[in-house]
Amino acid sequence: VAVVGTGLPQISVEGGLLTQYFDEQGKNGFDYAYRFPGMNKVLQAAGRLIRTSDDRGVIALLDHRFCHMEYKRYFPREWQDNYTVGSSEGLAGYVEGFWKDVDERK
Repeated sequence: VAVVGTGLPQISVEGGLLTQYFDEQGKNGFDYAYRFPGMNKVLQAAGRLIRTSDDRGVIALLDHRFCHMEYKRYFPREWQDNYTVGSSEGLAGYVEGFWKDVDERK
C-alpha cells in the first residue's frame, strides 16, 4: 500500500472553529481539526493491506512529514519498528528485500 500524503482535510471554516475551540481548551486544536482525521484516513488505507494473519506486505508512507514525531506518535504500536528510506531507489530495494525474505520463510 502506498500512502501519498498525510490525509489532512482541506482548511475550512469548520476546521478553523474546531482548532479555536480545542486551543481554548488547552489542547492542540490543529491535531483535533486536521491531524487526527488525516491519520484516520492513513490508518484506513493501510488497513486494506493486512486482512488476515497470513497476509504480508509493505506500507509505504510517501510524505516526509511521517518522519516527524507529530505524526509518528500516532502510529499504531505495530508500526514502531519502521524503516525510513531516502529515495525511490531505496524504497524499491527495501520492498525487493522484504519479498525475498517472505519467500525464504515459506
